[in-house]
Amino acid sequence: MSEAMTNRTKLLTMISEVIHFHCERDSDREELAQATIDATADWLEDVLDNIGIQPSAIPTLLRWQAHQHEYLDD
Repeated sequence: MSEAMTNRTKLLTMISEVIHFHCERDSDREELAQATIDATADWLEDVLDNIGIQPSAIPTLLRWQAHQHEYLDD
């Protein structure tokens, strides 16, 4: 299945990759949290470069990205 065909959002995919990488290395929680924040920041930069958003929309957008896959099969 190609990336375009998956039911996972880009943000969920990016953070999952960070967690998978760091869990294999058995890193501590602080390092994992920082890597997750960095992945989220990278995703936000991508969003801003492609569509632009108002800063006040960021919390809602993050929540929507985190849970969107739960509703795709409905």
